[in-house]
Amino acid sequence: MCTPEPDLTIVYRSSAAENSKPRPRYYDKTLALASVLRAAEALPARPRFVFLNDGEVPADRVRIMAGIGDVRRVDDGGNRATFRRAVAQEAARPGSRSGLVWFAEDDYLYRPDSLTTFVQAAQRFPDADYFSLYGSDALDTSVAGRRPVRRSAPGAAFDPDARDCGSATWYRAYATTSTFGVRRGALREDAALLRVMPFTGGAWDTATCLALQGYRPFGPAEVLPTCEASLVRGVARGTVRVLANLRSRRRPARRRIQLGTDPELIWHMEVLTGATRTRPSARTDAIDWDEVAGEVADWATVRSMPVPQLHRRCAGA
Repeated sequence: MCTPEPDLTIVYRSSAAENSKPRPRYYDKTLALASVLRAAEALPARPRFVFLNDGEVPADRVRIMAGIGDVRRVDDGGNRATFRRAVAQEAARPGSRSGLVWFAEDDYLYRPDSLTTFVQAAQRFPDADYFSLYGSDALDTSVAGRRPVRRSAPGAAFDPDARDCGSATWYRAYATTSTFGVRRGALREDAALLRVMPFTGGAWDTATCLALQGYRPFGPAEVLPTCEASLVRGVARGTVRVLANLRSRRRPARRRIQLGTDPELIWHMEVLTGATRTRPSARTDAIDWDEVAGEVADWATVRSMPVPQLHRRCAGA
């Protein structure tokens, strides 16, 4: 008997603001949106879309969203606040525990097989509750203790426990971003922790990934105030980090498993440097993301979406 397809909600958080991160030539937020829609088109069942727009998102992009799902204008003023809002709203929404929620930021490029592979993995691996499609940092589960250890090889390389599903190999993830998938039942149970973790500062999304899996995300030195922050702010952040360490001491039944993909099936539209992220896996490095962007642009243009026209590079160039 076939396993029924789980219902999927995609919560897409978009911001009117831009930042000074180095971006590739194809960077465009409407192109990013089009790539998600293209990936969703490949799913066997149409997902539910919720768009949380922080600030005045361009009207042409809002029109695309309005034709697909529920558009909500908010004025939260930043990634942390809209993430907390998104978690609270979806945790309160009724639905099957086995249903899936995909939280998405607005500057990622999706391969067309990304969301189908995510849904397939959720069906194939019932022991996992969280899923990442970006990042190659792998957790070394052979090391005992509550402090996490990152494997030296990125992705699934040399990992005897890695498992194939869809168009990727899945492994235990050491880190993630605010773009990830989760089962609705786990989201409800973990909502309080998910909503407090942004206040830990720094790479709070990675700290969240570790705490959910039962690992202590912060060492002793990381809970002390630093010279970069005011004393009050430093003490407040340190207090939240201590709380996060305590909350990570979960009962075995509440320790989550988060899986990542090799290769990465979505790409953060930043110029890859040592300052923007850690080393991708070899299989991820082999993906031509400029080519993926060009394919998305062609797909979007046929559908009259206002995306930049990208000149495709010749093979071997």
